[in-house]
Amino acid sequence: MDFSRRDTCRIALGAAVLPLGYLAASSGASRLARTDRRSSQYHSTLVNGLTPGHINWNGRKWRCAMGSTWNPGIDHSLRLAPNRARFEIRDSELERGPADERKKRRSEIRFPKSPRLPNDVPLWGAMSFVHHQWDDPAGMAGKWGGVHGQLHIGSNFGGSPAVAFRRTRRGAFAITTRGARDADGTRRYERPLPFDEVHSLVYRVVLSPANGALQVWLNGDAVLDLRGVSIGSPDADCYWSLGCYYSGGIACPIIAEYGDHFYPGLADLSGRIRFKPDWRPSA
Repeated sequence: MDFSRRDTCRIALGAAVLPLGYLAASSGASRLARTDRRSSQYHSTLVNGLTPGHINWNGRKWRCAMGSTWNPGIDHSLRLAPNRARFEIRDSELERGPADERKKRRSEIRFPKSPRLPNDVPLWGAMSFVHHQWDDPAGMAGKWGGVHGQLHIGSNFGGSPAVAFRRTRRGAFAITTRGARDADGTRRYERPLPFDEVHSLVYRVVLSPANGALQVWLNGDAVLDLRGVSIGSPDADCYWSLGCYYSGGIACPIIAEYGDHFYPGLADLSGRIRFKPDWRPSA
């Protein structure tokens, strides 16, 4: 899909700027470690009625993929604050991209710019997040669930992501992986996780079609430790996407907020494992 036809919106943000690409200096990462609660007021991303195709947030120029990029007046899709982002999708066919199937609902930002994430080296990422309680859990149980952060496997290989952080159709938090030797993908973790609470997540991933690894810490606890599994493809084409993506549709609005975000990079984030987010969900 061509996201480049919309004007770029440059929004003044308070985050330190990380270098583009996967090389992130540890000093820059540490300056992003804590969100300022005084800067939590979200503002609209609409410019002349549309969310631009590219937007600057948290030290990167992201590509926007959401209904408000193509359909005017959808102010809820993406709202930003310094170091914070709020995504929302509703049950309307306008809440998707022009190439998406009619039932899909999407509000994501992604960073597919080269260089893509490399294979065979440890990459660390982190974020704090809150998923708002669903208004219609019974209706959502009849859907497929969705993704709230993914290492996109790249268009050359295609299909489900190399790593995805999900909500299942019954609301559990789940983690999946997929690779060249695991074409159908595997659910690696699934447990209840409260809605309407801010959670902290840190992960260390080695992308490799034959010898990948994934460690995940959630609210300070180690919840996953995989070694020697297939994660990603030989193309080394992965990149990170953030937001809400529900490919099987939704029965009610889905809202997710993010803060304290670190794009996957070489900087060791083990010091953040015990980190406690210092912000509250929006009303």
